[in-house]
Amino acid sequence: MRIFIITMDDPVKTYGFIRHIIDHKQDQIVGLAVAEGDRLRIGKKRSKAAYLLSLLLIMGLRHFLAYSATTLWFRLRKKANSWGMAPDPSIAAYAHKQGIPTWRIKSPNSKSFQKALKGLEVDVIINQSQSIIKKGLLGIPRIGVVNRHNALLPKNRGRLTPFWVLFKGEQVSGVSIHFVTEGIDAGEIIVQKTIAVAPRETFNSLVRKNYELAPKAMVEALDKLEQGSTDFLPNPDEEATYNTVPTLRQAWQYRTGRLLGTARRDSCEPQAARQKA
Repeated sequence: MRIFIITMDDPVKTYGFIRHIIDHKQDQIVGLAVAEGDRLRIGKKRSKAAYLLSLLLIMGLRHFLAYSATTLWFRLRKKANSWGMAPDPSIAAYAHKQGIPTWRIKSPNSKSFQKALKGLEVDVIINQSQSIIKKGLLGIPRIGVVNRHNALLPKNRGRLTPFWVLFKGEQVSGVSIHFVTEGIDAGEIIVQKTIAVAPRETFNSLVRKNYELAPKAMVEALDKLEQGSTDFLPNPDEEATYNTVPTLRQAWQYRTGRLLGTARRDSCEPQAARQKA
């Protein structure tokens, strides 16, 4: 099976996720592209400063500073690399060392990039960029484009799902590896894994659990596709819930709820029953 990866330069979580896939599927990966954009990309009508303050409230000061320091150190190392003073810390450099051709692109939807992809006769594209994949790219791979989503689809489609799981007091969450369609997180689910949400779970601990499961789930999904399996879970729109970037007020409500121990604990057993490990 011929695999192509589209990702972003995120040293905090995405780097390790993609590296795990490279380490386990190196002989099948025919290319990797790093697209512009990062986890702080939000809509034009939203304030990035307000979003950063929301993340500070959601993550807490210690984890927010650790995240920021990791990102800043990564950017400094990339700048030093451009001056020939340090090795390249990016996932593209790691892929290149493994003999995988790499690209740096503005958007996965660009016609020039899609032309290059068509020449590679790709079976599966893994998308971990921040771009919304459009119809032209979706039609290129023989099997499809797949994505990792940190929630139990069809519930909690959209952004920053670990936050919303905790904000709504849900008892289970998980990871879904699903096909990408023109809808938001709307494609069939290839592999889904559940995570029990502890009574005093934090955003940071739930994200950590997500990324402990996600690389293994993606490799399992790739194995399943390679074997020709079509035993997928439905992802019906009528059962879907949608989330966007939390507002500053919602982040404040979450933080005060954590301090007061008043998080709501909704029953999610019907969702948990959808798991196929």
